[in-house]
Amino acid sequence: MQTGVPHTNLGILRDTPVRLPPLPEQRAIAHILGTLDDKIELNQRMNATLEEMARAVFKSWFVDFDPVRAKLALSEVEGAEGRDTGLPREIADLFPDGFEDSELGDVPEGWEVTGLHAVAVLKKESVKPMQAPAKLWEHYSIPAFDAGRAPAVETGANIKSSKYRVPTASILVSKLNPRFPRVWLPDVQDEEAAVCSTEFMSFVPLHYAWRPFLYELMKSDVVQRGIQERVTGSTGSRQRARPEDVAVMRIVVPSPELIETFGRIVGPLHEKTLNCICESRTLAALRDALLPKLISGELRVGDAARYLAV
Repeated sequence: MQTGVPHTNLGILRDTPVRLPPLPEQRAIAHILGTLDDKIELNQRMNATLEEMARAVFKSWFVDFDPVRAKLALSEVEGAEGRDTGLPREIADLFPDGFEDSELGDVPEGWEVTGLHAVAVLKKESVKPMQAPAKLWEHYSIPAFDAGRAPAVETGANIKSSKYRVPTASILVSKLNPRFPRVWLPDVQDEEAAVCSTEFMSFVPLHYAWRPFLYELMKSDVVQRGIQERVTGSTGSRQRARPEDVAVMRIVVPSPELIETFGRIVGPLHEKTLNCICESRTLAALRDALLPKLISGELRVGDAARYLAV
């Protein structure tokens, strides 16, 4: 039947000879590539663990207020100085030992209920990569996030639409269909070449040391629910949150000293996560480059194995 659509005849395709290496060599190739895949999977599992650790600390300190509750419980016992918070004294001393009423319910004494703008600034500097067609850009796009949170490296000629510049300290939060949260901690290599999709909101902390706090804050359930409540548009995948509304969302802000202490504890976990993502990207590129060379015989299996020490 003629359809007018170009296609390949399946009979011809089935009869097309395919040159394969000998079976022992196929197994050796599979071992080499499988070793790379195993390392990538190990990095993914490690990242999941690191992210859960950071999330747990944030939730305990800034959502459930566990250290405050512990100090309050002990202070209510006559003659006691406060229940053990499980934290070093210098950190525990940064938490109050009581709560006060607020528009968001009970919050730790002395903590401020204010807009998100008290900890971060929304950045929307537009840039057109096509005006520098030969330049290589770090492109933080929705597909790149979904594929493994590593930016695509593309020439300006291949980036057709306007983008937002990505400052080094920024946290990217998708405004598109926020029922599926996308919060990105960019590892910017060149601020002059880093751009993101306009489907992202770029928030920059008021102080670089606040970046770990801001990242975990934007990932938290309470903020994600707030973003979902600020969507416009029809139902389904085309809903978008209004960045200006998100930027003034009411949040609970602890003392700057506590924010910075949190950053010193959790920041190294974020760094390890970024290192694993970078390594996995390198391993995936190496795997994809090795496969055709090994299959064609351009690269000998033994040479590849010695190079990779597998």
